[in-house]
Amino acid sequence: MGQAESSTEDYDKQQQQHQQKQLIPGLPDEIAMDCLVRVPHQFHSNMKLVCRSWRTLITHPSFYKERRRSGTAEQMVCLIQPLPIPIPSPPQNETESSKKTPSPRQYGLSIYNASHQTWHRIMGPNANTGHIPMFCQCVPLPAFGKLMLLGGWDPKSLEPVTDVYVLDFIGGFKWKRAASMSVARSFFACGVVGDSMVYVAGGHDNQKNALQSAEVYDVNADEWRVLPPMAEERDECQGLTWEGDSRFWVLSGYSTEAQGLFRSDAECYDPKTGSWSIIEGVWPFPNVSPKGLTTTITISNQNQLWCFLGGQQIKESRDNNEILWNVLKSVQLPDDINVTSLCVTAIGQGQNQCCINNHPQQQQQQRIFVMSSSGGRGVLSSSNCGECECEGKGTYMLEREIKSKGGSIYKWNHVHTPVAFASFPYSASYIFI
Repeated sequence: MGQAESSTEDYDKQQQQHQQKQLIPGLPDEIAMDCLVRVPHQFHSNMKLVCRSWRTLITHPSFYKERRRSGTAEQMVCLIQPLPIPIPSPPQNETESSKKTPSPRQYGLSIYNASHQTWHRIMGPNANTGHIPMFCQCVPLPAFGKLMLLGGWDPKSLEPVTDVYVLDFIGGFKWKRAASMSVARSFFACGVVGDSMVYVAGGHDNQKNALQSAEVYDVNADEWRVLPPMAEERDECQGLTWEGDSRFWVLSGYSTEAQGLFRSDAECYDPKTGSWSIIEGVWPFPNVSPKGLTTTITISNQNQLWCFLGGQQIKESRDNNEILWNVLKSVQLPDDINVTSLCVTAIGQGQNQCCINNHPQQQQQQRIFVMSSSGGRGVLSSSNCGECECEGKGTYMLEREIKSKGGSIYKWNHVHTPVAFASFPYSASYIFI
C-alpha cells in the first residue's frame, strides 16, 4: 500500500513538473503557441509578466516569425508627426500676455496599427519631454523588430543633429541610443539594404548647404562607416531600396546654388564596387520634391517605383541600372486628398516595400498608406470627445484586390484618423510585427 501511494505521488509530481514546463498547462506546446501568437501586440508587455517561459518566448525572434507564418502578425505604420497644440489658457493680464513667446512645434512618433485600425503614440527617447527631433527620419529594421530615428533638428536650438535612436517593438517599446552619425544632417535620403545595413546620404547642414556626403550604419556592430561622396549635392532627396538588391539609390534633390530646382537624375551606390553611378532621366519633375510622394513596390517579381502626383499615381519600372518611366496604370486619387502635400508608404511582406506575389493570402495584404495635409491645426479640443473626432479626412489605404478570374483592381479605403493624429507626417515607414 505504501509503495502504491509513493508511486502515485511520484507520478503526480512528474505531471506537475511537466505542466509547469508547458506554455499553457494541460495543452501541447504546439496548440499553446497557436493561441499565444494570436494575442495582439499591444498586450505583449502584459503577457511577459505572466511567467518566465512566456517572457522568454515573447522576447525571442522566433515568436514573431511564427506570427508572420501563421498570418497573425500586425502591420504597423510609423509616422513622425507634429504633436497636437494644446489650447492655451487665457492670459491673466497684459504683462503675462507680452511675456509669452511661441515655442517651436514639438514632434512625436505615432503608430497606426493597420491590422486593427487603431492609433497610439509612443513616448519619445527624451525622458524629460518625451519628444523626438524635429524632421527626423524613421527607418524600419524588420529583421530585428526595431525602428530607427535618424537626424533631424534639435527642438530647442533648431540645429541639425547626429542623433540616432532605436525603438524595440519586441522588447516592449524601449528606446536605446545608437552610435551617432558622423555628419549632422536633415532632409536627407535613407534606406535599409538587407537586414542590417542602413544608408544615409545628402540633405543639408546647419548652414542650409546641400550635402554630397554619405555613410552606412551596421546594425550588428553599432558602427557608422563614411562612404565616398556622391557626385552631386542633393538636398531633399529620396532614398530607395528594393528587396533582393544590395544597392542604395538616391533620387533627385537640389544643390545649394539651385534650391528648389530638383535634379532629374539619381545616384546609385554599389557596395560591391564601393562607388556611385549616375542614372539620368529618373525624375522629370523639376518643381516637385520626391520626398513623401514615392514608395517602392515589387509586383510579380518586377521592381517598381510608385509616384503620387496630382490626380493620378504614376508607376515607374526598374531594370538593372536604369529606371524608366512607364505609366502602367493610373488610379484616381480621392477628392479629399490634398495633392500638394502627401506622405506615402507601402505596406507588405518585404522590408520597406510592398511585395505582391502569387500567394493569394499575401496578395490580399498588399496596401499603400497615403496621408495628406488635412488643413487642420491639430489642436486638442478641451471637450471629452475632441480626440475622437475624425479630422484627418485625407488619410487612405490603397488596396490591390485579386480577381478570381485573374487580373486585379485597386480601390481606396478611408482610414479613420482621430484629431490628435491628424497632423501631416514628415516621415513614414512600415514594420510587420
